[in-house]
Amino acid sequence: MKTTIITLALSFLAIPGFAQEPENEELLTLKTKSFRIFETDVVVTTNTDGTKSWEFISEPIDYSLEKYQKKYNPRHDTGLTFDIGINTWTGDGDAPAIKPWGSWNPALNFFYKYRASRNFHLKSTLGVSWYNFKFENRNLQALRGDNGLYFEEHPSGSGTKSKIAASYLNVNLIPTIRSNSGNFTFGVGPYMGYRLGGRGKFVYNDENGNRAKEFQLGNMYATDFRYGLRAEVGVADVKLYFNYDFNETFQENKGPKVNAISFGIIL
Repeated sequence: MKTTIITLALSFLAIPGFAQEPENEELLTLKTKSFRIFETDVVVTTNTDGTKSWEFISEPIDYSLEKYQKKYNPRHDTGLTFDIGINTWTGDGDAPAIKPWGSWNPALNFFYKYRASRNFHLKSTLGVSWYNFKFENRNLQALRGDNGLYFEEHPSGSGTKSKIAASYLNVNLIPTIRSNSGNFTFGVGPYMGYRLGGRGKFVYNDENGNRAKEFQLGNMYATDFRYGLRAEVGVADVKLYFNYDFNETFQENKGPKVNAISFGIIL
């Protein structure tokens, strides 16, 4: 009976996890196995006397921003952004004054971003934007003539809205720097655009007091190509943009000599 109890006790001590370290340090190793559990490496060594030793090796968890960016922020990123802002123009003093509220500058952009390092990104975009220039003088109508664009007071004298619009397909390339925390970003780079369409719109009240609209269909002599410089600034979750066209807004000798400016927020 005693022999049986001793045999059972020795068998229990041989179970992995309960094996004792061999007292003889010169024991030879027969076999070594290793595996990983919960960020911990486990090494099991079988010695010549039949005992097993267990070694647990755990590395400290790396909470650094670099490791987080490598694992959760790949170098390449894509997505959609939406610009909403206002337009104005600068240049010819005889050009009609622009009313900012209502001169909207919406844009839908597909972006591709390459993260070269923690502090430098290269962003490129392809998208469509719309110029809307709403005149301060609501009774001043923009008309398309054979020799160019001209402006005149509407005979009704009851204009409520007057504007011209144009749409462009654009490409941007914006090198961007960022702080280590990512709470501040600043980028500036060139853009180019090709005109897709344009028109003029005038809204007024007719003799019966009813709301009426007149459209100047087709291009309002807006330039076919636009190019300029775009700046983007990000503070925490708020991102702003600023566009300045180096080209004149209208074709040569077809309209006032003005350059478009747009600014707003990126969503």
